[in-house]
Amino acid sequence: MRFAVVDDEPGILKQIPVLIRQFSPDIKIETDTFSSSSEFLSAYTNPKYDALFLDIDMPDMNGFALAEHLRHQSDLVPIVYITARDDLMIQAFRYKALGFVRKQFIDIELPYALSTIMNEIHKDDDMIEVTETRSEGGHTYRLCINDIMYIQSFRHNVTIHLSEGREITIRSSLSYFSEHEGFRHFVAISTGIIVNLSLVELTEDAVCFSNGEMLYISRRKIPSVRTAYLKYIGKVLI
Repeated sequence: MRFAVVDDEPGILKQIPVLIRQFSPDIKIETDTFSSSSEFLSAYTNPKYDALFLDIDMPDMNGFALAEHLRHQSDLVPIVYITARDDLMIQAFRYKALGFVRKQFIDIELPYALSTIMNEIHKDDDMIEVTETRSEGGHTYRLCINDIMYIQSFRHNVTIHLSEGREITIRSSLSYFSEHEGFRHFVAISTGIIVNLSLVELTEDAVCFSNGEMLYISRRKIPSVRTAYLKYIGKVLI
C-alpha cells in the first residue's frame, strides 16, 4: 500500500511514517511526505494513494481545500485530517473524512485512524438486493448501501432514495432496514425516515445532503440524532 502525508511541520512528516511502520511491521506500506499542498499536487498526476493524511492549517492551500480539489477530480481516496485544533472535528467530516487525528495526541489516535483505514481498504461494499413493487415495474436491483441517502416509509411500502437521484419503492418495513447490520450507520430522524450518516451534514434541526436536499428532524429525535452523528464522525477517537 502507499500513503501520502501533507503537512508543513517537518516533525510531523518524520513522525507519521515511523508510527505507520510500527503499526504494521508485517505490511509493506510506502509513505510519501510533502511539505505543502502545491508540492503534493505537482507530484500527484493520478490516483495512486490508498490513503491521505492532510494537515488542516497550511499556508498555501489548507487541508479542506485540498480535499475538495481531489473530490472534484472524483478521487475518493480515504482522508485522515491532522491538526492541533480539535474544534475543527465536525467541520473536517463535512469533507467526507475517514478520520481525524489531533497532533497533541498523535501517538494515541493515529493507530485508531490506521485501523479504520485498513478496514475501509479491505472491506467489500455492503450490498443489498431489493425488488420494486409491481406497480413500479417489479425489477430487482442490487444496491450499494453507501449509495443510499435515506429510506422513507409509507403504509406498507418504503422508498429508497439514492444519491444518484433515483428512487426505488419496495414492499417492506422500515424496521427491516433499521435492524439490518449493513445499515448500522443509519439513524431515524422521525418515525418514518432513516438517513445515512455518512452522507449528511447536521444542523440544529435538520440533516442536509450534498445535492441540497434537506430533511427536518422531529423534535423528540434531535438529541438521539445528534448523539449518533457525533459518535459516527468521532469513531476513530473512541
